[in-house]
Amino acid sequence: MKYHLSHLVTASLGTRITVDVQEGAGALDKDLEIDFLQGKVQFTRVNNGIYAQGRLRTQIQLTCVRCLEPLSYPLDFEIAERYIFADQESLEEQVYLIAPDGTVDITEPVRQQIWVNLPLQPLCHPDCQGLCAQCGANLNYESCTCQGETIDPRFAVLKRLL
Repeated sequence: MKYHLSHLVTASLGTRITVDVQEGAGALDKDLEIDFLQGKVQFTRVNNGIYAQGRLRTQIQLTCVRCLEPLSYPLDFEIAERYIFADQESLEEQVYLIAPDGTVDITEPVRQQIWVNLPLQPLCHPDCQGLCAQCGANLNYESCTCQGETIDPRFAVLKRLL
């Protein structure tokens, strides 16, 4: 997701350009694939670089943590990052550089924002029943024929205390 902004690099401070982001399916890293990426990013010429700010949306294929079924997860997020010229030094730890030809790559900030905004435990729907711990049946689609709770014989004595 690279954008050639050489005309903005030479522009006066405060000059802005808005870019429509329309990306198709692709991998942002080995464990993160998106179905699409859409939105707008505004690039502003600032002192020693370019400031990128935008609102984007995407859809990611995840797996439900209860039933292990695949699910499509829509995600809206914002990016706000500063890019500095390659010949400038920065005291900041995380720095994004403007390539010598004026190209700005927003892939890394997008990737980071997607990871930060993903749910810790994605569910296909809020009342997902999950899988049977005994036979592995998907309780959303079928009834389980297991005989209830089986207790480890070593803990049977404790069951009497309840």
